[in-house]
Amino acid sequence: MHNFVFRITYVLNATIPKSRKFVNDALTLSEMQQRIKQTLEETLPDNYWITAEINEIKTNASGHCYLELVEKDDEALKARASAAIWVYSYRLLKPFFETSTGRPLSAGMRVLVKAAVQYHPVYGLSLSITDIDPVYTVGELEMQRRRTISRLQSDGVFDMNRELPFPLLPQRLAVISSEQAAGYQDFMDQLHHNKYGYAFHTQLFPSLMQGAGAVQSIIQSLALVNEQCGAFDAVAIIRGGGSATDLSCFDDYELALHVAQFPLPVLTGIGHDKDESVVDLVARQPLKTPTAVAGFLIECFAEQDAQLQQWEQALRNMVRQKIQMSENALTVLASRRDTAVKLYFQKERNYLELAARTIQYNNPQTILARGYSIVSLNGKTVRDAATVHENDELKITLYKGRLRAKVQPGKT
Repeated sequence: MHNFVFRITYVLNATIPKSRKFVNDALTLSEMQQRIKQTLEETLPDNYWITAEINEIKTNASGHCYLELVEKDDEALKARASAAIWVYSYRLLKPFFETSTGRPLSAGMRVLVKAAVQYHPVYGLSLSITDIDPVYTVGELEMQRRRTISRLQSDGVFDMNRELPFPLLPQRLAVISSEQAAGYQDFMDQLHHNKYGYAFHTQLFPSLMQGAGAVQSIIQSLALVNEQCGAFDAVAIIRGGGSATDLSCFDDYELALHVAQFPLPVLTGIGHDKDESVVDLVARQPLKTPTAVAGFLIECFAEQDAQLQQWEQALRNMVRQKIQMSENALTVLASRRDTAVKLYFQKERNYLELAARTIQYNNPQTILARGYSIVSLNGKTVRDAATVHENDELKITLYKGRLRAKVQPGKT
């Protein structure tokens, strides 16, 4: 054991360098950092325009904005750098950028920034941003938007939701929105207090409608709606309230993909006045504002109501026409009946008159009045002179009065 300890001690002592000259020539860490800082300042003394993608962004209590900028090659990380916009610059750059682009600086956005290279002994290399070109970002956003549209079309899903049949009476609605959003409150007020008194059933699925977490939040809400798909007629994606300008999430491929393939018709009221977002383009019914969505739903009922009223009026007119035609037919029949009755009675009257005239004409009194007389023998009318004999007493009836005659011999 003692021999073993001695051997280790001997070996260690044998490896310790006897010269200390390297220690005397060595730099301290701070000295090395200072040399790096000096070299960078001498080599990169100016501000440079740099293109990059914002990976992370946050603002601290002092108003400074801190970013992590990255460069990717087919989603593989190629470069990374920390950057800062100091409060005195950020107060000017932030409103100018948002006014120019209609969007705030956010993760996933490509930017063209003017920055100076800085090196700190503790915090290392960073970029100090002094300017941002909004025109570059607008162009990049539009290019990304076009790439998203092209990808959806290539995937064959771009028209899927737009081709879904829309219900005649969309009464049961799943609403994806922020509960605190003014646009959501406007939507609910107009929908449930419509002047016609139409009743709607709405269920809110609370979601983030702007910012880095908005895409996943809305997708999660769509998934929840899909689990209850049979309970709804349509889905309304509502965004509004305040002066928020972050619409980039509605150009996101994943969100647009979920909307395009959703099994229920999707209505959008994102509350923008500029170009339609990609989600608007793939939705069954895009509308400009939340209140426009409410107005569209109310109008669906009003159109059907008007159609029913038209059908009711048409039915009334048809019934009225049928009644009028029946009345006209009855009037014609009654007129024909009256005419037939009149003709019948006139015919019978003529017949009776003719019969009366005939009877009157053949009346013995009428015949006697014309000068004729009736000769009778023993109560029987004499029609043949051969039946009368000499001295027979005949009775002669005249128109006025009667005579008796006795047959005398004579020549005929």
